[in-house]
Amino acid sequence: MEPVLFGCRLLTQYYKQLPLLRHIIKWTYFGVTTGVIAGLGVTLFLQLLAWAIAVWTQVPYYYFFIPPVLFLNSLLVRWLAPGISGGSDKMVEAIHQKAGYLPLAEVPVKIIATVMTITAGGSAGKEGPAAQLGATLASAWGRFLQAADADCKQIVICGISAGFAVVFGTPVAGAIFAVEVLFVGKILYDTLYPACIAGAAGYYVAYFTGISYVYRDIIIESSCYLTMGAIVLGLLCGAVSVFFIKTIQQCGRYFDRLQLTKPVKAFIGGVMLTCIAHFISPLYLGLSTELLETGVRGDSIPAAAFFWKTLATAVTLGCGGTGGIIMPVIVVGTAAGNLFGQLIGSVDIQAYAVIGMAALLAGAVNTPIAAVIMAAELYGSDVIPYAAISCLISYIISGHRSIYPSQMIATGKCPAFLTDTGNTVRGAGKTQAGTSKNPLQVSRD
Repeated sequence: MEPVLFGCRLLTQYYKQLPLLRHIIKWTYFGVTTGVIAGLGVTLFLQLLAWAIAVWTQVPYYYFFIPPVLFLNSLLVRWLAPGISGGSDKMVEAIHQKAGYLPLAEVPVKIIATVMTITAGGSAGKEGPAAQLGATLASAWGRFLQAADADCKQIVICGISAGFAVVFGTPVAGAIFAVEVLFVGKILYDTLYPACIAGAAGYYVAYFTGISYVYRDIIIESSCYLTMGAIVLGLLCGAVSVFFIKTIQQCGRYFDRLQLTKPVKAFIGGVMLTCIAHFISPLYLGLSTELLETGVRGDSIPAAAFFWKTLATAVTLGCGGTGGIIMPVIVVGTAAGNLFGQLIGSVDIQAYAVIGMAALLAGAVNTPIAAVIMAAELYGSDVIPYAAISCLISYIISGHRSIYPSQMIATGKCPAFLTDTGNTVRGAGKTQAGTSKNPLQVSRD
């Protein structure tokens, strides 16, 4: 009799686990399919952008064409898809307020406008449009499946994960970023599994369709000196992230106050970018990959590189250019870390450049965990403890500010900061409950 009772108990426990098994199967399917769809779309976008940049940069003094290209870009957006203004923040807003709905019809205009902006020399990133493209394709896929609103939101988050993973070649960081970026102080653990599946699927789709990634293992010898340097660099990157956000915000307000049409504003912004390229350096235009690679190698870069890249990005996005903002954040962070290593005469300039990259991402986007994992995926595990220290400090120092105004504050960074009204500023951010305002200082993407 006892074996029969034991068998019944086992059978009962088995049936209790069936809903969990169904959940795994369901979200494995959603994650894989969303990752493949988003991966294919983002891969095509990246290949188009790479081809356009390779062709356009062969033109002598190409940056003199920035004003007319931005003028035409603004006309295109104004006539065909005025709703794409707001950039990557549209993803966050759609998940919080629109059950994950993103209009598919705007995708072609978004791609063309981004390619025009970056190729011409606008200082913007490819990751924002890529993540938005992945999210939009995921939104369309969710509607095609007639998924419930809650499931549709999770599918869109999977699209963000895949888009981020395809751009940087960091599937784990892409998944963490997608579930960390929506809230300040909260991670959506219930969406983490499908986001990881989608990020991995998107990454492998890109890899097997010709997208190449460069990984560099940085060997770091542990030392108290480097730990102290990471602490100080975290403080500095927190301050630089505030400077970055405020500069972009103020530049946007400046262009908004101009009593001119948007295409004329874009032309003026193009003239300013041409002046930066001609009189300072063209390194600060476009994706600035050369500046990024030089900084990470540990070679000396201009001391004011972080300032000029910030200004170029603020002008580009403020005047109406289309593109992402995370790549500029990464470049500015790398420049700040490289400069810090030069100033203290360190032999670990490479390490400080990578730590600075991660720390500024953590401070400006409020995603410290994703920033640490991204640094580890790209540059090896030796950087993890120092990047973690720097990222968390930068994350706290930046306060309740963000490059994404639709982020919601789930948990405050510091009780004293919440009670000090002088630390909160007008913006679009709000608490998760939506009843009391803890606004984020916002910028544009």
